[in-house]
Amino acid sequence: MIAVRHVTEERRLLRMEEIFALIVLASLVSGCVQSGPIARAPQGDPIAAARALSDAPDRVRTGDAKHSCGTFVLTQSEAVPTGAVRCLAVAASTGEAAELAWSAPTTEGHPIVTFAFVTPNTGEITVYSTNAFDSHGGDPRWTRTSCGDAATATSLMGCPTPSQ
Repeated sequence: MIAVRHVTEERRLLRMEEIFALIVLASLVSGCVQSGPIARAPQGDPIAAARALSDAPDRVRTGDAKHSCGTFVLTQSEAVPTGAVRCLAVAASTGEAAELAWSAPTTEGHPIVTFAFVTPNTGEITVYSTNAFDSHGGDPRWTRTSCGDAATATSLMGCPTPSQ
């Protein structure tokens, strides 16, 4: 009877160690999950939420263009619609003020929000982007770049060099 009780006690201890190991593993894995909510505008509109950020550039906050080429909340690997890119390209070639806004998710599904503005008379395309809603995105400050064409401005790779 003592031998049977000893084996049963060893199994119980081994089982407790396995449960403890699973708890530790679960707590380590949960560190990969975002601990707090992502800031969002009502109805989860990441574009409106980006405009409302306290550090949003004035041009983004006010949307100074007379013409909108649209706002788009894209899904994984989805590109900005060609009609919107064409709208931005036409505005740039004619020197008309225009604006385009889109949100594209990271691999984890967090929105990266981007705004492209055509400066009137010059046709320059200025792109502002924020990863403020990406919990894995590093520096949440806005970036500003200038692009020579609408296709580059709206591509997944974006414009080459940030400017101030």
